Amino acid sequence: MRYPMLVLSLFAACVSALAPVSAAARPDTRTMTCAQAQDFVRQRGAVVMTTGRHTYRRFVTHWRYCDTWQRLFPEKAPTRDNPQCIVAYRCDEPLFGPGWD
Repeated sequence: MRYPMLVLSLFAACVSALAPVSAAARPDTRTMTCAQAQDFVRQRGAVVMTTGRHTYRRFVTHWRYCDTWQRLFPEKAPTRDNPQCIVAYRCDEPLFGPGWD
């Protein structure tokens, strides 16, 4: 009789221990001003932030956060005071590689 209660207690302890981790959400650009979002990325170098109800983006401040074949492109996101705030940069492959003059 005590074995099922022990298993149930251990399960409850594991779930409660994981609850704070799952409750910690990504920072949301929509709750910040444009300047706050820019500072947030600048302080961390690279960060993934929520940008909409079902969307998120990765923002970087420097090319060292990208793969060698990627380049930096300005990345916009909605903020509390600006729907088209240039928060930082994104790493992306250029449309054309070197030699396409």
